[in-house]
Amino acid sequence: MALVYLMWIIVFIQAIRFIILYRGNKNPQKLKRTNDSILFFGSLAFLIGIYGQITGLITAFDAVQRMSDMSLVPQALAGGFKVTFIVTVFGLMLLMLSAIFWFVFRNLKKYPGQQAAITK
Repeated sequence: MALVYLMWIIVFIQAIRFIILYRGNKNPQKLKRTNDSILFFGSLAFLIGIYGQITGLITAFDAVQRMSDMSLVPQALAGGFKVTFIVTVFGLMLLMLSAIFWFVFRNLKKYPGQQAAITK
């Protein structure tokens, strides 16, 4: 979960960096690279969330397998499943937010590459 939180911080830092670069010198390479990194780190957070969920499910299934008696309470199993989804949900939320940032920043008027596309 800490890695997903770290990805949240990185995405917000990159979004702020993009805004500063856009208002400042407007170096096209840095703008494009910063915008692409926003989407990359959002995708990475989602993948880390899926990895965390799979790891949590494997741990939960190992615990169920080690139980000697058959007194498995379904509520406890459902609670374990719910916990495994937390990291994935936070990663998915960051992916959606970073995709929105990426799309909005990409469609700004003076984004690099748009003038070349308009003149062709």
